[in-house]
Amino acid sequence: MCLSSIPKDEKPIAMLYFNKDGYSAYCKRYKEYWEWVAKRNDERYKTMMSHGKNYDSKNMMHVFRLLSMAKEIAIDGMMNVLRKDREFLLSIKEGKFECDELLSKAEMLKEQLTLLYQNADLQDEPDIEKIDALLVEMRKKYYKETR
Repeated sequence: MCLSSIPKDEKPIAMLYFNKDGYSAYCKRYKEYWEWVAKRNDERYKTMMSHGKNYDSKNMMHVFRLLSMAKEIAIDGMMNVLRKDREFLLSIKEGKFECDELLSKAEMLKEQLTLLYQNADLQDEPDIEKIDALLVEMRKKYYKETR
């Protein structure tokens, strides 16, 4: 930018405001966007564009899977890998919901989790000896079956 002096009695014809911090932030976001474009997973991006919801549906599906699993742990004290809500999760991945609707549901689940974990009957610390014993048992079984 070049600046020059203006005579004191000159009538102003325009005002220029330069927000240096705003411009720098914009340049940074612009650069980050194009770096993301260069590195993005094209198949995942095509999926996002095909359903037209403008959110990463695979990521959103995993958000709900993890929230649901956390809820199960708080209630049942265990985690179910085979999902009872499989169809719901797949419908998220297919983009059958609006982003705002899913974000609202996720926020409600997060609030539920806070209450559930306050009242959950879970131990405060993991049982390291039990975990080690389980790991040894799993390795013995694995190596016994692969020989």
